Amino acid sequence: MLMGLTDTYLSLSPTRHSKDGTMRPEKLAFLMHAIIETAAGLSFILHPEGQLPGCTPTAKLILRQYGGLLLASSMACLVVVIDSSLDSTTMRLLAVALGSYHIWPCYRALIRIQTETRHRAKEASVLGGPPVHLLVHAVCLSLFVHTAIFET
Repeated sequence: MLMGLTDTYLSLSPTRHSKDGTMRPEKLAFLMHAIIETAAGLSFILHPEGQLPGCTPTAKLILRQYGGLLLASSMACLVVVIDSSLDSTTMRLLAVALGSYHIWPCYRALIRIQTETRHRAKEASVLGGPPVHLLVHAVCLSLFVHTAIFET
């Protein structure tokens, strides 16, 4: 039922889509962030030991808290995607804020790629492993930078 209401709401909003009926490009960064970080957030909440093997109970709590933060950022992004009343300044500022987040997962992925190359780690990859994380977060960062610069 909720999906039907969402679909109806999205199709009725004239400013949410381009003239050809597709989503406005500046909303793509927010939608992609919501999708990617929802998967990551659930992974941190449901399987914290997959993110940090051998972690203590305290570390699991912190990882689950981080997962909750990722889910909250995803919900905020969905609000941006759905709300057609946001002005360009607000969109640009949100893009800068959320884009700056993606620098850190890129950094983490680069360090993990370097470390795993040297040590040939045989850990199970979570959500594709460091090379996939680097690519996905670099794309998200690029989309947010584009939105921050070119949103009209």
